[in-house]
Amino acid sequence: MLYGCEVKVKYPSDLVGLRFGNLTVESKQPNDRPYKTSLWNCICDCGESRVVQRSALVCGIQVSCGCYNKKRVIETHTIHGLHGHSAYGTWKAMMDRCYNPLSKDYPDYGGRGIQVCEDWQEVAGFIAGMGEKQKGQSIDRIDENGDYAPDNCRWTDAMGQGEHKRNNAMVNHQGVIKHLAGVWRDTGMKESTLYNRLKGGLTVDEASSKPVREYNATLIIDGVEKTLVDWAAVAGVTRKTIRNRMNAGLVGADVLRPPISKKTPN
Repeated sequence: MLYGCEVKVKYPSDLVGLRFGNLTVESKQPNDRPYKTSLWNCICDCGESRVVQRSALVCGIQVSCGCYNKKRVIETHTIHGLHGHSAYGTWKAMMDRCYNPLSKDYPDYGGRGIQVCEDWQEVAGFIAGMGEKQKGQSIDRIDENGDYAPDNCRWTDAMGQGEHKRNNAMVNHQGVIKHLAGVWRDTGMKESTLYNRLKGGLTVDEASSKPVREYNATLIIDGVEKTLVDWAAVAGVTRKTIRNRMNAGLVGADVLRPPISKKTPN
């Protein structure tokens, strides 16, 4: 018995030439200190050298220079060798937000009861069901209250994701009830353009049907559309001021408030 380890094989006193895992003993290390066990110079299969105690060798405590443990860690965290697949990161994030309470996204997924179907618990099954992920795509659940499963998931781009946000308003557009994000997507206009028109008092149909000017941005206030330059002239401020007020969330008459006059000190 050595250091609590039972040696089942009787080894000779000279270990030179013997292999222990990935280690091959090359020579005995001179030892002037009162160690309880002898020291041996070993060469690992990877080429690294190590000095190892006899007890660690014969008990199987050390079987490499450390590269074996690194390899095992990688194998443990790399499932089916698919860690380099385009969909691996998506699978990992999906599992994390559904089953890891420490994930910042857990309250909106696992915390709401959203689960991953049994076939997708392993990354190989997920990839078989979803296929390749193209650049710019992400996974989207068709029913945002449903689980991650083949009949409820698809690869989609950012605009497709926007249609399925839980806080996305449903509107009546030309007699059809749809997500507001679907309106600006279908009309081909910028999201900000549609929202600015709605804030200006236009209905969804009016806002989506008006032509979009390619240059010189416009703003609708109380149903009147003018360019930012024209509105700036009305308010007596610069176009940059008008744009900054819009970016700050101001709408309507608040965008047109007169400039603050600087008082001349007495």
